[in-house]
Amino acid sequence: MATKKDLNQLKKKAAKQGFRFIETKNSHYKVYLVVAEATDAKDEELTFVTTMPSTPSEYRGLKNAKADLKRFGFVEETERKGKPKPQRTR
Repeated sequence: MATKKDLNQLKKKAAKQGFRFIETKNSHYKVYLVVAEATDAKDEELTFVTTMPSTPSEYRGLKNAKADLKRFGFVEETERKGKPKPQRTR
């Protein structure tokens, strides 16, 4: 089951990759992808991606959110623990 910490880490990683999170009145997040940055002449263009839970109450919530983000180009960085594997030499 996902924790609040997992959801916050996903939000931080997605925000670095150009996604915006807007909290709704029901404490969920609407996730948008920034298509064009804001300039003096116009506002930034956003594309709706998904609605994401703000709490880990649903056991599939985090997995569903990750799947929706991946469809719009999100790349999840995997963090490996421990020593790296040695490279094979021939």
